[in-house]
Amino acid sequence: MKTIFIVNPSARNNHALSSWKRFNKQLDPTHSIFLTEKPTDVRRIVSDLVKQFPNEPLHIIGVGGDGTMNSVISGTIGFENIVIGYIPSGSGNDFARGYNWPNSKKEAYTLIRNWTSFEDTLSLDSGQFAIKEGPKGYFVNNIGIGFDAHIAQKANESQLKKWLNKWSLGKLIYPIILCKETLRFKPFSLSLTVNGKEKRFDKVWFVTISNQPYFGGGMKISPHASPIDGKLDITIVHDLSKWKLLLLFISVFFGKHTSFKEVNTYKGENVKIQCCRQVPVHVDGDSICEIVLENILQVNVLPSSWKMLKQK
Repeated sequence: MKTIFIVNPSARNNHALSSWKRFNKQLDPTHSIFLTEKPTDVRRIVSDLVKQFPNEPLHIIGVGGDGTMNSVISGTIGFENIVIGYIPSGSGNDFARGYNWPNSKKEAYTLIRNWTSFEDTLSLDSGQFAIKEGPKGYFVNNIGIGFDAHIAQKANESQLKKWLNKWSLGKLIYPIILCKETLRFKPFSLSLTVNGKEKRFDKVWFVTISNQPYFGGGMKISPHASPIDGKLDITIVHDLSKWKLLLLFISVFFGKHTSFKEVNTYKGENVKIQCCRQVPVHVDGDSICEIVLENILQVNVLPSSWKMLKQK
């Protein structure tokens, strides 16, 4: 069995690299390390590894944040000989929350170091998306359009986030920007099709399609989402005032927002979204594009498509 560490040194203002340097001292020499500069580096590294070792068990450990894990898992989906581990070193670390993985680096280190058997793994779902005449790919946390994608884009561009990361407060950037951007964002209309059943919504703030409960640094956007049920959870927020939206987001941290009459939730294997105007899209917290007028976002679940270490 080969152990490979894929490190995103820029995650959380180079915090992932310092975490790796401390952890690396605890390891024996029988491992490989790859440092990345951009998400496409991760996909290329993983692709080369599975081609080089098509039948040999590979233990691939991501060192970074949610974006790093998206890239690592996207490159390993469908390969039976790969098991994923994680050293949490990002700002929000929703991946660790949603997959019941230690958020403590020390605990994560211990779990990785003590793992010895492919029998101690979990098979987990992922999501697949495609935008007509646009990008396509995978997600492991969630994909969203509208206000949440707008917030993600602003947060990732923010200089304040870099400053907060120095004090391990990076996740605070989301509520800070949320309060500011609520006054600027304009709701939109869309049609939502879940498992072939279409519904129309007006004055939509955002739609989030989730594979696990969390996004935005600990917000429990889809309280009942599970990465082992073969389904995706859809949350749509619409037809409420800007001030009530702020109240709703406070309740999201506790998963209580679903009691609002302006929040609709669904479960399904296949989802289609068509918007009336240009709307931003995020995948696992990274802004990827905007859906143009009358274009379609198609999303489906990929059951048991990747493997992760199991906690004992």
